Amino acid sequence: MENQESQSLHSQNAVFRIALGANILSWLILAFYLLNFTGDIQSIVNNWPLQMPPDPLQQMIAWSSLLSKPLFGAFYFFLLQGVSQLLYIGLDVYLDLTDTGEDEEDTEE
Repeated sequence: MENQESQSLHSQNAVFRIALGANILSWLILAFYLLNFTGDIQSIVNNWPLQMPPDPLQQMIAWSSLLSKPLFGAFYFFLLQGVSQLLYIGLDVYLDLTDTGEDEEDTEE
């Protein structure tokens, strides 16, 4: 078993730490974007009625700028959650492959 671990290019603990870091970072990024969005909404409520530009295209740009913040936050959140899950799946596949190799060696002896 130690021989196989010395031949592998990664440590299971390192993969777990990276996946945990990705999970924590994804939640922090989501919280940051939601707090930023909440601050923008609070600013809009305090300054109601808004001084919106008369052009409908400019109004659409202003609203899309406001609504893009939670969308970017959700995108980064799901991206980092996906990275974390892929690391866990990759580790499971690696462990399954190495476990089957040990079982075949034991049956041959």
